[in-house]
Amino acid sequence: MHSEHDSLPAPLGIGLSYIAGLPAEIYRAPFVDFVEITPEGLCRERRTGNTASIELDRRLCDQAKATCGDLPMVVHGVELSIGSAHGWNNSYLEMLDEFQTFWRFRWHSEHLGFQTFPDAHGRSIEIGVPLPLPPNREAAHLVSRRCVALRERYGLPFLLENPAHYLQQSADDATIGDEIDFMNLVTVGGDCSQLLDLHNLYCNSINHRFDPFAALDRIAMDRVVEMHIAGGSWHGAFYMDAHDGCVPPAVWKLLEAALARTPHVAGVTFEILDEHVPRVGADAIVEELARARSIWQRCRPLVACDG
Repeated sequence: MHSEHDSLPAPLGIGLSYIAGLPAEIYRAPFVDFVEITPEGLCRERRTGNTASIELDRRLCDQAKATCGDLPMVVHGVELSIGSAHGWNNSYLEMLDEFQTFWRFRWHSEHLGFQTFPDAHGRSIEIGVPLPLPPNREAAHLVSRRCVALRERYGLPFLLENPAHYLQQSADDATIGDEIDFMNLVTVGGDCSQLLDLHNLYCNSINHRFDPFAALDRIAMDRVVEMHIAGGSWHGAFYMDAHDGCVPPAVWKLLEAALARTPHVAGVTFEILDEHVPRVGADAIVEELARARSIWQRCRPLVACDG
């Protein structure tokens, strides 16, 4: 087991992403055990010339903290762009430094991908969505070094999330295998943990035609600290990780299979985007949380219960 083992968090249970429009009562027992915050959602953007930065909006932060009460909190970032070759988003890290002083988190995570690239003048251009990295050693070593730096910077477990992606990789790029081989190489090299997003795995299995249950046999499950579950939908020929509804039956089955073999899993988080909450409804979200809890209690390994 990697050296981060000694600092791995104790099991929390079932989590929910923070959504300002949900009733505060949902962010209490018995519905959830922890909350997952995307701090960029509590920020405002500031521009100085051609340079953009993100700054915490203390009003939004205070509102979120009041809603979530004393729940343990974990961070799930979306704007670090850990795989950008020209450099990651320093503005995000400066914001996270401040956020940590305001609201302590148990661990933090990011997507394994990139979403910025430099223009002709070296300025960072935002793509808008995370894109997958080429599965080669150069990219793996770049991200691994940054994982080490993040663990040293915050002194907390750092998790990388396996992304959903929709385009086939070039055969020339795949010098170390597929997305699973790439993630395993990065987490070992960076001595970090994994956020296993089961809906992303399911999306990729549909769009790229592989067996997601067989894929679990190849993932370094001893490095999984958190899991994500979510819903998605079809857009044309692609099944999308849209976070727009309830969890598909196949993802519930994946959760059962994955929990049984993850000795250090600390939590399972249900994700849904704010704009879809009015249509799905709070009652349906509570039902998803209850089903996740039932599976958690039935399938998680005993070693996790013992810490």
